[in-house]
Amino acid sequence: MKNTELNLIPVFVAIYEEQSLSGAASRLGISQPAVSKALKRLREIYDDSLFHRNASGVEPTTFANDVYPALATSLKNFNSTLEASRDFNPKTSTKTFSIASVSAANCAAIPELLVRLAKIAPKISLEVHPLFTEDHESDLRLQRYDLVIDRSRKEITTLKSQEIFKDKLYVVAAKDHPRLTGDCLTTEQYLAEQHVVMARWHTRKSFFDETDLPEFGKRKIIYRAAGEVDMLPVISRTEAIGMVTHSTYSQFSLGLGVKAFPMPFGPSEYGLSMLWHPSRNSDSAHQWLRQQIVKIASKLPQ
Repeated sequence: MKNTELNLIPVFVAIYEEQSLSGAASRLGISQPAVSKALKRLREIYDDSLFHRNASGVEPTTFANDVYPALATSLKNFNSTLEASRDFNPKTSTKTFSIASVSAANCAAIPELLVRLAKIAPKISLEVHPLFTEDHESDLRLQRYDLVIDRSRKEITTLKSQEIFKDKLYVVAAKDHPRLTGDCLTTEQYLAEQHVVMARWHTRKSFFDETDLPEFGKRKIIYRAAGEVDMLPVISRTEAIGMVTHSTYSQFSLGLGVKAFPMPFGPSEYGLSMLWHPSRNSDSAHQWLRQQIVKIASKLPQ
């Protein structure tokens, strides 16, 4: 596609998402004949019909389905560079920020962020997604997400990062656990029990594993949960134990019949960091979002 034909990308994306030529024309603020002319040119370029007419409008061909993700991402990236060059006013902005976040941050930081946004930026909204992949660089470069909140790591990466919060770790068990009756655990007691863990679904492993501490590789895991909150009911109804952060335990343990022990080995806390792509570093809206997260994280109990 030549540089002079890049203006065809918004037309393709609009037709695909609206499933209608008239809908695309309305969305783009141009006439329907202009949309039809652009579609004709797109068909010539790709040597494919791209869309077939149906009773309600048009439907994409297999080829159109294949190229849509790349074209939609290109359009989104271009639009974001335009937005970055404009002044950002949080009081009037209707922007939606997309964040991929670990379970602990969802419990500790995201609710407080929403409370703050309601006061200072009432038209801004959030999309919060689970961390289904570990390819943060690709996800952020393609702007699938604006930010990722994950465990603080020492890995070498091209991404920008800032630690925002440290959370204590507890070992949690049922209050009436038949063997764990004291105020603390030994490493031997910890490893003798069955375990409930939080999963990292993209690797089929646990949120904490033997790469963190060798003891984690010796656990007898019977259940991998989607998040920390999902672990607590299982722990309360069985003899299995699990590691849960202070922020999750303090908010969700009441009434579940569970108790918390200090970690018997290793660090008793871990850090959460926000990560973003360097291309967003000077984006005024993105800078503002990062500032809000830092502010609310500084007030969280640690």
